Amino acid sequence: MARSNSSSGSSFSIIGDGITITGNIDSTVDLHIDGEVIGDIKCLSLVQGPSSKIQGAITAQNASLSGAVEGSIDAGDLVISSSARIGGDVTYENVTIEQGGHVDGKFKHKSSKSPNLAKSTVNKAEMAIPLELTNGDKAA
Repeated sequence: MARSNSSSGSSFSIIGDGITITGNIDSTVDLHIDGEVIGDIKCLSLVQGPSSKIQGAITAQNASLSGAVEGSIDAGDLVISSSARIGGDVTYENVTIEQGGHVDGKFKHKSSKSPNLAKSTVNKAEMAIPLELTNGDKAA
């Protein structure tokens, strides 16, 4: 179902409760999902209802998630509500997580680069303090 917002000229589509879509969704309009989607979703803006389920990757400029998501999320502005249950990695520009929202995955800011953890900037030899034993000391 698509509705048009005449004041801004934009439109949005609703996937209602009780509807299951199997397959990828690639949309140039905003989506509101109350049903179930088994597939990847690409759209401008996504609003997910608390009883909905998404199994697949989400790519959106704006996303407000309230239901269950199993898959990665790539969003500009992301809001994770208290009822959301997310299993997957999250890439974002701005994120808000309400108290009680659950995410089981890694977070990465879009401008961040992974640190090179194999490269040490500390010379451990210079940090070591030499120990000297005196006549009365015993080594452990």
